[in-house]
Amino acid sequence: MFKIIIISKDENSESIKHNLILYEGYDIFLISPNASNTKFNNSNLTKINDKDLLSFEKLKKKIEVERFGWDFQQFLKYERVLKIDGQEFLIIDGDSVVDPSLAVTKTLCSINKPINNAYSNLYKKFFPNDKIIQECFITNQMVFNKSILKELLNNIESQSGTDWITAISKKINETDKKNLSWFSEYQMYANYTLNRYQDISIKPVRVFRRFELINDTVENGLKKYNILAYEAFHKKDFLRKSRAKLFYVFGVNLG
Repeated sequence: MFKIIIISKDENSESIKHNLILYEGYDIFLISPNASNTKFNNSNLTKINDKDLLSFEKLKKKIEVERFGWDFQQFLKYERVLKIDGQEFLIIDGDSVVDPSLAVTKTLCSINKPINNAYSNLYKKFFPNDKIIQECFITNQMVFNKSILKELLNNIESQSGTDWITAISKKINETDKKNLSWFSEYQMYANYTLNRYQDISIKPVRVFRRFELINDTVENGLKKYNILAYEAFHKKDFLRKSRAKLFYVFGVNLG
């Protein structure tokens, strides 16, 4: 059975409440800097602080990347899958609410938007003979199979002669505009999986990433979209609010 992993910088995020309701029949793991202090106490909820899986401070001393905080969160997602008991996981970004229909084995979700070449550049440094899958899998969630993830990371380690975090960090190039190489944990896993396993399906999904600008219920939102996200720290000027409301009315992807 699937296990649900919610990754959140805010252990009391409003989106967590909705996911706890939607996934009440699943084992749920909340991973955040202060997960132990969350206000949520559901019987199926396990709380794990970030540092118990991967230490921010220790890793920062070990590797050098331009956007350390950003990459740390992505390394942490792999660590969560590796260290929590189980085989199939649905990871949900902490600002997002995801419809349970996406908790399906051997299924990767994509959104209709172009992928940034920087993600492909990094992937090709490790797997130059692989085909680059053109779909974008950065959708605020991902279904992971632990065995496939271990295979991916073991492959990286065997060719690099070092641990997978160090190996990926050395290949990241975030400042040279002529040779940008960015790490996306979702895009890398999807590319590797689809290049090697023929029984994986791709499910197009609908995403709305500014739900905090919409005066409607999550229940209604999930009738129009598969994924809703709250971006409370982004700009909220009149034009952005107007665009969000227009897109929502017509069921257009946003973000």
